[in-house]
Amino acid sequence: MSVTIYDIAKEAGVSASTVSRVLNSSSLISDERSSNIIEIANRLGYTKRAIKKQKSRAILNIKLVLGQLNDPSLPLVYSVPELIDGIKAGVPENQLNIICETSNKTKDLFSSKKSGQADAVIFAFCQVPKSTEQYLKENNIPFLVLNRSPEENDFITFNNKEAMNELVKKSLVKTSRPVFLEMYSENEITTERRQGFLNACEELSIADYEFIQLNSLDEIDRHLLTNFTKKGKKQIVAMNDIIASVFMFQALKNSYKIPEDFSLSGFDGSSVSSMLASELRTVSLQINKLGRKSGDWITKRVLEREEAAYQVYLKGKYIEGSTYSS
Repeated sequence: MSVTIYDIAKEAGVSASTVSRVLNSSSLISDERSSNIIEIANRLGYTKRAIKKQKSRAILNIKLVLGQLNDPSLPLVYSVPELIDGIKAGVPENQLNIICETSNKTKDLFSSKKSGQADAVIFAFCQVPKSTEQYLKENNIPFLVLNRSPEENDFITFNNKEAMNELVKKSLVKTSRPVFLEMYSENEITTERRQGFLNACEELSIADYEFIQLNSLDEIDRHLLTNFTKKGKKQIVAMNDIIASVFMFQALKNSYKIPEDFSLSGFDGSSVSSMLASELRTVSLQINKLGRKSGDWITKRVLEREEAAYQVYLKGKYIEGSTYSS
């Protein structure tokens, strides 16, 4: 098993970031400590991973781990081809061999010989299993998490809270009586978007708001729409475009008009919203942009061997749409 910066850090009694700085010739560490760390690295046999090249181009094997297949909403929200195109565009001068896998807690992602040759791993729209994280760190394989923000690892994600906050403040006023519609799920993304909605209501001095947690999209029906109408709840802030799309379909089916009877916003800018009768007000999470930034990470982490933390928040793109009345 290859020696990692974590092995050196343990032996030297310092942090992994200190070892990283020394191995990258940082002037922030004293000469005495640097000499000690370099001596330990040499004694343990530490070597940086080699990169294959063809002429002047690097050839990189990138493992792309996607969300589980049992989540039917993933392909509706995130375009994998768009992500892959973005990753390749982000490293234009080099050849990328992208090996796709689906995440599965019971499956060893590195069981095959080919899998073990990955120069880097990108986890897209899924969590990193602890056993996999440990394997990657022990074998000094860089890895990146997309659309999540684990504070101890590299990540690129969208600032869901800030984007939802901006969307709500552009859509509501003090006298609004909004409903935040979400699926019954406690995860990082849901929490951030809910908090963005809550913060915006507080900033706008909106006191009469409501949270509705759905166990199923089937709960968006005539009864729910009638209940909202009776309560005067006409501003619907959906957690994502899928919920917003189902709401619009049911509203039109039951002879309601958008935005005359209900104003409606979504979130994600997913492909499903393009099939709606009216352009949805939403925030587009530009997947190609996410991919290009991942390419930048590959350049810095794999090609240039930088070991400083890479943690990036991207800004979503606001789409005005025609589903909110002025």
